[in-house]
Amino acid sequence: MKLIVDSSRCNHVSFDTVVEFESAILADPLVEVARPSGRFLAESQCLLQRVVRKLGYSIVPDIDPERALNPMGDPRHLFAVLMRLDAIPFGDYRLALNGNRSAFLFDAWPDRHDLIVALVEEYKINHLFVSASQAADALRARLPKTHVHWIPEGINPDEYHFDPPEEKSIDVLALGRKYDAYHQAIVGHCEERQRQYHYEKVKGQLVFDSRSEFIDGLARSKIVICVPSSVTHPERSGAIETMTIRYLQAMASKCLVLGHMPAEMGELFDDQPVIEIDMQQPTFQLDTILDHYADYLPLIERNYQVVRQHHSWSHRWEQIKQIYQNATPT
Repeated sequence: MKLIVDSSRCNHVSFDTVVEFESAILADPLVEVARPSGRFLAESQCLLQRVVRKLGYSIVPDIDPERALNPMGDPRHLFAVLMRLDAIPFGDYRLALNGNRSAFLFDAWPDRHDLIVALVEEYKINHLFVSASQAADALRARLPKTHVHWIPEGINPDEYHFDPPEEKSIDVLALGRKYDAYHQAIVGHCEERQRQYHYEKVKGQLVFDSRSEFIDGLARSKIVICVPSSVTHPERSGAIETMTIRYLQAMASKCLVLGHMPAEMGELFDDQPVIEIDMQQPTFQLDTILDHYADYLPLIERNYQVVRQHHSWSHRWEQIKQIYQNATPT
């Protein structure tokens, strides 16, 4: 199997997440690196494919069901980790004509499903892995010729560290998109009580300037606010709520996760790993947690151990390999 690695994606805000997963995949001796040809050539080939498809033809070969069953030993099978669809790399037909194709897709929001279906059919992707269970269910119904699977997001726990509880200097940390209602409820209170609350001051501006500062910031944080996009951006994600890497990053840094637990996390954790926000008494709840933080240390430690043992990207790759072994022809 070949993993397509395309550095042209590096301008995406979540590129580090893609690299973490790719690193875990490339640790497998059965996987080789395949780099697409130049971006201009790849885009030209994508355009050619679309023109040919409009004429009712395709230059991407049909899937070979027998070879597609377990592609790990097949050097012609291509795998790509995709954060966004406009970076799809299978337009490089020097590679794509050689064998079957699999892709892992992070952001499979409902407003993109028509495009996802079109591209999966266009590139004849045999195995599609998506990080949201509800998205997998919806796409599976629309792609009868493709194996669609739910593989949750993962993490490389060794990339993260943590400060002892008594040395953590950030009381509350909100990264990226804010839960505006909750933010408005606590921001003034935190200032009044001199709680150290770190959040996005200007929309689109990062809380930490670099990856290393981000990891150090997590390590210094007691509480991390984690709320799915279905709450903060329902116009994009609709009813799909999914566990993002932010939950895992917080747990790997021994932070207490305060927010909303997506239903799918019930299948991934044996207990309740997230403290649900109490919007009726948000400041009272926050003060109670911070004033009795030691009471939550067993939960924090339990989450930390579960993430290390079951939610690494290496574990996700083993899940994918098991799916290949159990697959049946489409």
